[in-house]
Amino acid sequence: MLVKLKAHIESHHLFNTQDRLLLGVSAGVDSIVLAHLLKELSFDFFIAHMNFGLRGQESDLDADFVEQWGRSHGIITHILKVDTEAHAKKNQASIQMAARSLRYDWFSELASLHKCSAILTAHHADDNLETVLFNLTKGTGIRGLRGMKIQQGLLVRPLLIFDKQEIINYAEKQRISWREDVSNASNKYVRNKIRNKVLPVLKELNPSVLQTFGDTQARLIATEMLLDQKVSDLKAQYFKSGKIDCLDVSWVRDHPLDSLLLFELLESYRLGYAQFKQIFRSVVQNHSAMFYWDAYQLNVDRHKVWIGTTDQTIDPAARRTIANAVEAVAFYDHQFTFNLISSTTEPVDKSLNIAYLDMEKLTFPLTLRKWKKGDYFYPLGMTQKKKVSDFLIDQKIPIIRKESLLILTSKQEICWLVGLRIDDRFRLKNSTKDILRIEMKDLKGNDG
Repeated sequence: MLVKLKAHIESHHLFNTQDRLLLGVSAGVDSIVLAHLLKELSFDFFIAHMNFGLRGQESDLDADFVEQWGRSHGIITHILKVDTEAHAKKNQASIQMAARSLRYDWFSELASLHKCSAILTAHHADDNLETVLFNLTKGTGIRGLRGMKIQQGLLVRPLLIFDKQEIINYAEKQRISWREDVSNASNKYVRNKIRNKVLPVLKELNPSVLQTFGDTQARLIATEMLLDQKVSDLKAQYFKSGKIDCLDVSWVRDHPLDSLLLFELLESYRLGYAQFKQIFRSVVQNHSAMFYWDAYQLNVDRHKVWIGTTDQTIDPAARRTIANAVEAVAFYDHQFTFNLISSTTEPVDKSLNIAYLDMEKLTFPLTLRKWKKGDYFYPLGMTQKKKVSDFLIDQKIPIIRKESLLILTSKQEICWLVGLRIDDRFRLKNSTKDILRIEMKDLKGNDG
């Protein structure tokens, strides 16, 4: 096992003896064996053990065992006790998800503090197949089917090439002691049922199931790479990031491949597949529709999908006043800069996020607010007034953008429909002496 692990680490360039490593240790046979192997191979590592406090005295005894193991082997050991149940309740998460979150957040902090090159866990081949079967019970895509990778960022799982029995055999041969978590025998959790009931049946049907799964996983990882490349190409061609992200979906047809690609493009927004099917139907039928989940809102509109967060919706009662012509104000994630410039300075910036207004026509204070039903203005180039709502329809502005659209007013008259059009009454003329230049920038660093 020692020789096989060394060759595996070297062939995959996982880490080397010059790297500083963090190893998560639970007191179970898997992580204790990995700690033993790392020490035998002279790697520079330290141990981190999180006491989740879920099994009373047993949890404390696990922590004591890990601490004593580290001390007896001259390995620096960090122990942290947490209230997992309280964390789960606060974040409305399952106990397992709360424990995972607490553990990996702490590991990341320690790794950053100690400038570690990798965070190691002792997941093995049985764990990997168990994870895939668990994902299947919930519904999953290609990432859930391919299981855990050997390496993901800083996280490294060097024991994935070994099965559970190999690890136990090594521990017994080397007379390595460990603590058995008796809760693993309980079928209270789905994962335990899979481990204790399903995996034994699969191994009975096919004694080489872990090896064949490893071969399947390699093919799935290659398939995932192809998919990721295709999605990356589509994103470069059709996706625009901003305060409200925009995805051109004119390429989407009612085809399983297009459905898969669109879901992958939207996957980062934590979109559930059931709701995605409704979105896909709207995209294919080119029906305008709004969708909401978690903190997100999505608008299907005219062969485009617009995605933003619900906190971008502006309170109709919110106001921000601008006292003078030289000021900078922030309003709903936007920064507005006001500058008085001479008419001899020719405005050249044609950006829709910049407005040039005739200072003589303005009366301070100016006001920023959300547009409302009944608002009207004289769009630049027009001598007749037009309702803002009608103008937005003519301009094919999607609903999601309408919800965050601001106007700038002077004596309750609209002088700028922010980011779209100034009012003709405030445009620059040959007689204009002083110009108010207004620039809007997104405080989040996007293009708006």
